[in-house]
Amino acid sequence: KSRSEPLHTVKKDTDRKMKRNITCFLLAALFIMIFPLLFAQQDQITPKSNPEVEALKNRISVLESKLQTVENIEKMELAAKLADANAKLANAEFSKFERELRDSNNKWLWGWTGFFVGVFAVIGIALWLVVKSLIGDRVEKSLNGFKETVGQVNILQSQIRILEKEHAASVLEDYMELYDSGSPYTQQIEELSEQTLLDVFGDETRYLALRCRAAEVLSNKKSKRLIFPGLKCLNSIVDSDDLNWEQDFIPQYNMRDLVNFLGYVGTPEAYEGLAKFLDRLLTENPENKGLVLTPTAFRLANISSELNKRDSIAILKRAIPFFRVLSDEDHDLKNLAEYFDRSNEQEGVKEILTNDLTDRMPEVETRCLELLQKHDPDFVEKWKAEKETANTQNKESE
Repeated sequence: KSRSEPLHTVKKDTDRKMKRNITCFLLAALFIMIFPLLFAQQDQITPKSNPEVEALKNRISVLESKLQTVENIEKMELAAKLADANAKLANAEFSKFERELRDSNNKWLWGWTGFFVGVFAVIGIALWLVVKSLIGDRVEKSLNGFKETVGQVNILQSQIRILEKEHAASVLEDYMELYDSGSPYTQQIEELSEQTLLDVFGDETRYLALRCRAAEVLSNKKSKRLIFPGLKCLNSIVDSDDLNWEQDFIPQYNMRDLVNFLGYVGTPEAYEGLAKFLDRLLTENPENKGLVLTPTAFRLANISSELNKRDSIAILKRAIPFFRVLSDEDHDLKNLAEYFDRSNEQEGVKEILTNDLTDRMPEVETRCLELLQKHDPDFVEKWKAEKETANTQNKESE
């Protein structure tokens, strides 16, 4: 048994050595086979030098360089944009902060301002009320004093006006007593104011002759303010029941004077007023009103001629039959005939002749015939024949 164990061990060692040797051999053989293949593969992998390949490589390198440059530029632009965005963001945040701060300060400032304004307003209103009360008291006292002063001034003016009216009435009375009608005015009369003369004329307590003298002075001053009170005075006399048209001739002569004074002013208001007054005289017993009716028609014709009016012709023709022409009114009658002629109203001229208004006024008769000669010569010839026959008969009767 002891001898067999070493044999077995030697066998095992021998087997191991043989396996190792075989393995080494196989490995060496495999290495020998693979080593040439490795060099052959390396020769196949390593390409041969080619110009096109080199050019491509260079181009690739250039493109890679440009790409790197573009990337760098883009990175720089992105960085710049990022920096700009960050700056804008910072500015926006700062502006927002500044605006919020300003709004906060404004709110604070307006709040305190409103508070102080309210305080000052309350104080000011209170002060204003106090001052107003004081001023009001002073103004009221001053105003009362002013009213009293004005009242006293008005009283004084009224008294002065009355004194001036009395003085004017006295001057006019002296003039009427010392001078005849048509005499030149004295210096005292010339100095009388329009208002004072109107006051005298408007005083119904004065007798009518004195009032007419005041109207005469006003007429010579061409006072338009005379028209209304003058027409009012004429109509009031007509309205009076105290006037007897058949016997009271003095008031009628005063009315004649007043009508003449109004006519001398010659305004449209005078024209309208005299036309209405003449129409009233014609509608209320004109037979007894010839002394007033006649000068009214004459003055109306004069104003109509001055103002170039024709709408009064009809009423003038109506008035002719009731005329009472005085000897000193021949000129007025001639003017009336010429007014009819200018208005192509020859019938009005004939009315003057046929109503015997020219019997003692040969110049007026001659003028009327001259005016009719160019329009109606037959009428003129007939008129002259009848006139000659009448004269012959009068001589024979004598």
